[in-house]
Amino acid sequence: MGGLGIKGLLIAVQFLTVISFAPRLFVQEAELTAALSYFPFVGLIIGFLLAGVYWALGGWCQAPVLGVIETMTLAFLTRGLHLDGLADTFDAIGSGRPAEAALLIMKDSQIGALGAVSLILVLLLKSCALAEISRVGFWQVMVLAPCLSRWGLNVLAAGSDYARPAGGLGQAFVGRKTWWTLPVSGSSALVAAWFLAGAWGLWAFLGVVFWGLLMDFYYGKRFGGVTGDILGAHLELTETFLLLAGAVSVNRAA
Repeated sequence: MGGLGIKGLLIAVQFLTVISFAPRLFVQEAELTAALSYFPFVGLIIGFLLAGVYWALGGWCQAPVLGVIETMTLAFLTRGLHLDGLADTFDAIGSGRPAEAALLIMKDSQIGALGAVSLILVLLLKSCALAEISRVGFWQVMVLAPCLSRWGLNVLAAGSDYARPAGGLGQAFVGRKTWWTLPVSGSSALVAAWFLAGAWGLWAFLGVVFWGLLMDFYYGKRFGGVTGDILGAHLELTETFLLLAGAVSVNRAA
């Protein structure tokens, strides 16, 4: 638990965003693990920055244009890290090869057809969902989606094994050693969900937990666990589903 505190928060911010307060910060593996506690909080920061774009440009741009700008903002704030994992993961899944060979495809820096399609679809869906959310001013979803999607990453990581025997950067975030971070990260995500969106937020929180457990089972069967790329893909998909759920809720309430 030694990574809790200001340093843990700095590590989480610098790992998940383009914001760098201390670029030469020395980080030990245990501190990376502890930084998981702050992932939903960093998601809140990203969410409020996204909402800030909506507040700043909402009176100047039509909803479809604003949705694209907001999607660009999300990609820029996270330096495309999770989008890269999304493409690599879908290339591996779509290969149809055994786990070991599929993991090698995932590690390849070149993007395949399925990876490119997954990127395009996720960016399009996010843009459309954010446009609809912006149209009616349901800014709470803009804040919660980045927060709860990072909570979902915690759920998947804690319930999984690391898929590569040789290890990797994502190994610090995976496995039973991360369980102790769940009460901290889960509490912050749950409080944010309730205070920002009430019952909708609580259902979203529970849905993220269920989705994380389901994907834990799938990735365990398919790859023997998860990697950093898979965690990034899970975050992107969870964030997209949350934004789509917000857009659907908007239409039903109209």
